[in-house]
Amino acid sequence: MPSNLYLLVLPVNVLYVVIGIILFLSLHRAYKARARVNELRKMSMPMPPWNWFTGHLLILQRYMSKFPKDTFINVIISDVARELGNVDMFYLDLWPFLKPTLFICSPDPAFQAANKFNLPKPSMYRVMFEPINGGPNLLTMNGEQWKFWRSLFNPGFAPAYLMQQVPAIIDCVQTFTDRLRDLDGKVLPLQNFTTPLTMDVIMRVALDLELNCQRNEHPLVNSLLTMISWSKLGNPLARFNPVRTFVLRKHDKIMNRIIGGELQKRFEELHNSSQSATDVDSKRSKSVVTLTLSEYHKVNNNSKVESATLDKHFADFATYQLRLFLFAGHDTVTSVLVYIYHMLYKHPEVRYHMCQEHEAVFGPNASNASNILRANPLLLNQTPFTLAVIKETMRLFPPAGAMREGGPILVDRNGLKFPTDDCLVSNSHHTIHRNPNVWVRAEDFLPERWLVDASHELYPPPDAFRPFELGPRMCIGHNLSLIELKITLIMTVRTFRVEPAYEKWDELKGKGIAERALGKWWSGCEKVLTVDGDRAYQEEKGGAHPSEGYPCTVQVISQG
Repeated sequence: MPSNLYLLVLPVNVLYVVIGIILFLSLHRAYKARARVNELRKMSMPMPPWNWFTGHLLILQRYMSKFPKDTFINVIISDVARELGNVDMFYLDLWPFLKPTLFICSPDPAFQAANKFNLPKPSMYRVMFEPINGGPNLLTMNGEQWKFWRSLFNPGFAPAYLMQQVPAIIDCVQTFTDRLRDLDGKVLPLQNFTTPLTMDVIMRVALDLELNCQRNEHPLVNSLLTMISWSKLGNPLARFNPVRTFVLRKHDKIMNRIIGGELQKRFEELHNSSQSATDVDSKRSKSVVTLTLSEYHKVNNNSKVESATLDKHFADFATYQLRLFLFAGHDTVTSVLVYIYHMLYKHPEVRYHMCQEHEAVFGPNASNASNILRANPLLLNQTPFTLAVIKETMRLFPPAGAMREGGPILVDRNGLKFPTDDCLVSNSHHTIHRNPNVWVRAEDFLPERWLVDASHELYPPPDAFRPFELGPRMCIGHNLSLIELKITLIMTVRTFRVEPAYEKWDELKGKGIAERALGKWWSGCEKVLTVDGDRAYQEEKGGAHPSEGYPCTVQVISQG
């Protein structure tokens, strides 16, 4: 054979070898995953019907077919748990998308995973979330690295510090209320308004940056939302889209440039204060990042910011955390606030009691509430019913779940031992929060369960309420979220009435009857549009968000 033919044949042979190795490794991993689940099945561990070829993929697809196609996965997991008899835990084999996964449905094993063992976050989180957040962050870190950065950011999210931020949060909410007035009679997705509100609050508190994205488009917010839409966290195949890499890289640079510039400003302010021996506790130093930067220098045995150059290591990691705060806020407050308005619409008696509480604390004139609260932020602590409504809404509509790497054996309430080695462990908040073995009248919206004493049957069971997760890795921003939600409700509930308007939205978008008819013709059955009869179901969009952003009308019911 001529030598030049060898040069042509050799690369082809190498390619065959590479393909063979990849195929072998894939089959080996598939066998390992299936064999592990088969072992568990032989041990009579709770799980749906399983087979060697498809694991639980086809079974899960059967459950998914009962819901709208974009339904949040934890809603579907709750349906699986119901059919299994509301067990404490069960396994699913979803290879190649996930390792065998143990789904936790009750508080005791959830406590074991999050508190007792504090299981590490899985490596898959880095693949899923670091493209959005830019690098290692409090969601994806483990061990000493996580402890170090968490300790630096903790002071900025302490309740005492956040109370000082109430006037700034009120400024952001005031813009939100002004925008709601402009909506009078229109049909628009409410989340288009709650999202920029949350972005404004987070950046004002965390970075002392006035985005004003409620009034004007801001490239930081646009880039984040673009990255979330392209990441498609609920679709593991999305990462193989070649265009996705370029889109994420472009917006990654935009976010780093904007946040990096603001970090430099905060550093210069702190540096100048240190050099001139002025009060470091001035207004401009009252941002989470400035407090964190001060902590960083203390840890490095330097209480003063003497260097004129911002530490690059700190700047990079602080940027990752700020991007995480934006992303997490997008998933939490924006959706929870919408669901609170939805619950107040469905339960007018609850709305009435909330208005009565606000009148008792802030007076009969709703427009004065913001000034009264600005002068005395501690009045937030005198609104227990408002907090109860927030908690009950978050119980029924938790914005996310919590995944961990397995390892130790977990034990259910009957003493049955569940191995977790070679598995993922998922605290399914939606399932835990609606488990009838845990909660009395689990599916009912009952804010009073948060106001009764421990002897009452409605009293929440220990460790059962975990929308922010519990344990050492509880969400660092949970206090900020509750403060923002309370302020927004105080400033809006007596002034506006929010009503869902999905049918009108269908008409505006040319949907409704025509779309349902097409869906029926295409699939042989009518398209599923609701969950438990409600169009405002939780859809998969990074975390859980109200379907289609919650199209609604906003009516002004009080001018003062």
